[in-house]
This record gives sequence, structure tokens and C-alpha cells, in this order.
Amino acid sequence: VLVLDNAPVNSLATNLVKSLRDNFIKLQKDPKVKAIVITGSGAFFCGGAEISEFNTIIGQGPEALAEKSSPVQFLCSVMDVIDGSDKTVVAAINGPALGGGLELGLACHYRVASPSATVGFPEVQLGLLPGGEGTQRILRVAHLEVALPMLLTGQPSRVDKAMQGGILDAVAKGDLIDEAASLALMRPPAPISQRPVLKSNRFKALGGALDLALAQAMNRARGM
Repeated sequence: VLVLDNAPVNSLATNLVKSLRDNFIKLQKDPKVKAIVITGSGAFFCGGAEISEFNTIIGQGPEALAEKSSPVQFLCSVMDVIDGSDKTVVAAINGPALGGGLELGLACHYRVASPSATVGFPEVQLGLLPGGEGTQRILRVAHLEVALPMLLTGQPSRVDKAMQGGILDAVAKGDLIDEAASLALMRPPAPISQRPVLKSNRFKALGGALDLALAQAMNRARGM
């Protein structure tokens, strides 16, 4: 079990992401380890990006940013390592999984949540698009009517809606870690990146659902 530990919300600071990568690779190489569970410390699974690091990048100005790689490039590379694991990886979502935290959950092969957890992309309300590959993964597991409001308005989803919408694979009835570990040992690796976009989502997109959702989002965004 890998535990994200960066109080108060287990934000994805560079040091935490490096530690996650290094320890994940160790477990990946350990022949005694049959599957991997990722969870958060305390009441949060992960609150997303470390805002202080983003403020530093923004403070350097566009010229400095243009000379560097994307600020989320390293995070994306770590998520790709998790996604491509040949051992089953399960996110045990013990609390809010927001922004990059939800994207980390989507990089895992399966997701088990506590009944009190929430998932969402609140950065959208600040004018930021999810940058950790979440826009690519979520439509491979979630129904369009659940995914689009999250992507366009930043509206979070509670566990029941996230479960019905396909984002979660299970809601824990007892001990979250035990149930996540049991799922990890029972199921084969299933990287979301290797799954096609849901067929129902493609049909809905062709039927105008994207245009309708955009219009609804723009209407809700007035005055924000």
C-alpha cells in the first residue's frame, strides 16, 4: 500500500510525486508484491496540484514558462507509469479526490471509494483545464452526462453518482484498504489508456450532446 502523505490535503507537490514514482517502481519490481493499492493519509485522498508551486511558475512570467517543460509533464509521466503497470493498481479513495487527485485515481486500473468521498475537477472554476490526462481517461470509463458537467463546470460528484456514472468500480462497505486490496488481487491489470472511449459516449457526441453541454455550461458560467 502506498500512502500519499502531504498535509493538509495530500497535494501533488514535486517531492510527493517523486516519492510516489520511486516507491511505485520499487513495488513494481518486487516479486513478492502481487498488486498495488494507492490511498491518502488522513481525511483526503488527494486535493490535486500544489498551488504554491503553480504560483511560483506563474510569477516567473510567460517567458520563463516557455523555456521550461509543462509544469504537469513530470506528473503525467508518473501517471503513465502507474497506468502501464503489469501489476493491478487500485486507488483506495478515502476522501475527496480533486483535480490531479482524481486524475491520479484514473491512472489506477480500478477505483474503490469510501461512502463519504467526492470526486471532481474544481480547477475548472478557476479557468484551468485538467492537465494530468484526466480529460483523456474519464471518457473511457464515465458516461458523458456525468463526465461533461465535471469537465465544463467543475461540479463535483458524490460517490453514488460517480459509481452509477462509471468513475468508480466499488464503494467500500467495510474497511476501504482491505476491500481495495481484495479487488486488486482478484482482477487483472486494466489500464484506462488502453480502453476505447465508451461506445455510448461516441453516439451521444454524434447526437449533439457536446454542443448541448457546452451551451448549458456557458449559461451557468454567466457572471462567474
